[in-house]
Amino acid sequence: MNSSAASIRNDFQAPDETSERTMRLFELAGLQPPAADDITPFSDIKRFEERWHGDHKFRAAYAQDPDRVGVTFGLRVDPEVVRPIWDPEHPGRDESACLPVWVRYRDFQRRGSKHLLDAIAAGKPADPRFARWRQRQIYRANLEIGVSLTPNPHIPASFELSRGCSVGCWFCSLSPPKLDDVFQYTPEHARLWREILEVIRVVSGPAARRTICYSGTEPFDNPHYERFVADFVSAFSDVPFTSTAIPTRDVERTRRLLATSPAYRVRFSVLSVGALAKIHAAFSPEETLPVLFGLRNEGATDARYVNFAGRARDNVAKYRKYQPGPPVISTPSCESGFKFNLAERTIRLVSPCAPDDRWPMGYRVYDETRFETGRDVARTVEDMMSRHMTRTARDLPVLRFPGHLRYQPINTGFALIGRRLRQRFEDTFDMPSMARLGELIAAGKHSASAIVTLFDRECGVTQEAVTATLEELFHLGVLDEDLQEPDRALSN
Repeated sequence: MNSSAASIRNDFQAPDETSERTMRLFELAGLQPPAADDITPFSDIKRFEERWHGDHKFRAAYAQDPDRVGVTFGLRVDPEVVRPIWDPEHPGRDESACLPVWVRYRDFQRRGSKHLLDAIAAGKPADPRFARWRQRQIYRANLEIGVSLTPNPHIPASFELSRGCSVGCWFCSLSPPKLDDVFQYTPEHARLWREILEVIRVVSGPAARRTICYSGTEPFDNPHYERFVADFVSAFSDVPFTSTAIPTRDVERTRRLLATSPAYRVRFSVLSVGALAKIHAAFSPEETLPVLFGLRNEGATDARYVNFAGRARDNVAKYRKYQPGPPVISTPSCESGFKFNLAERTIRLVSPCAPDDRWPMGYRVYDETRFETGRDVARTVEDMMSRHMTRTARDLPVLRFPGHLRYQPINTGFALIGRRLRQRFEDTFDMPSMARLGELIAAGKHSASAIVTLFDRECGVTQEAVTATLEELFHLGVLDEDLQEPDRALSN
């Protein structure tokens, strides 16, 4: 057995000393906390899950001698409690065959998952232009990439507080350069920061609370990250989500962040089995019960879901160790809105997409510019919204289906086939010629007005019906908006 376990100790405060604080963090998140007597048992189960899913050697060894291996790794949980995880013969879905504490823990997990899904559902921006544009991106991305049990949040904005990253994960989808600058919390910068937050508050409304103070970089690289977070809380009355790959670089700093972050607002990205051992040595199971773990190390059960995007596309051989089958074509991007980098003074309007040669990082760029002042930001955000979010099918020079969808004629209309979904568009009473409409759009030669004229002449369908159908197709994200000339096209 590998001895990353040797560094594990149980020199934590007594469990009941942190249980009350842990319960408070669930209450801050608007969640019913576990019963006081369940805090430690639940924490012990979760810690076992982290080791089980993160360490392939542990998985191979545990069933041979659960008690001995558990003690070696500093795990307090009774092996019988977690038998549904490690014993392939156990009927894990049959709760009558499980111990009561396991049943309560699973119910607690389900409530936590529902809470996270409810938070995603609350991400609709207040500005109706923004909301409609975002919904169009959701429809487009679902057809392009597929849907999952954990939907993309499509948050309205993200704020990078540094240029580059000190961690340098080989698989990083957003491929930041090495850290070379941070946005310091000076009086001038603080004023600009608060002005930017106000702009996003106005256009996003309550959804602004879902924005994040990082994107493709390490939040703790900025020595003043917590001061920026404090302003975020003042502006939006909520604590932002934080994902860090260096929780043990300064344990007390991380502990302070955990103490003020509601449950499920902090994620530890785990890059190696050794890093997992350090996290388990530094933080008690009770401290990390409200913390999400992103296990991205080789041998982790989730490693096979690493996106083939960004830096992973440049490290194919290493990627194959994680995913020996077909590459995972999904998106690492969670923004349908504005991507700020305050160190660089840039704003981009972006939305998620499947990574490819043009968009290797898995997000599209619709517009980008620089800013210096809060007024610049307000003017730029309004300009981008006016030009991109009010667009209609009539504004497109040519109507065509995007390249990620395959057009298929059917008797009653047409179908569009994405990577994992197929969507049909069939005749209706008002629009009885969907097959012909599909042909014209698939040809990629006609504007909306030309199609309206052709239908009036050929099929006798009213202009209003054709126009309404085209606008509905546009809203559903199946008409290509990316019609820029190649030499002027944006990329990432």
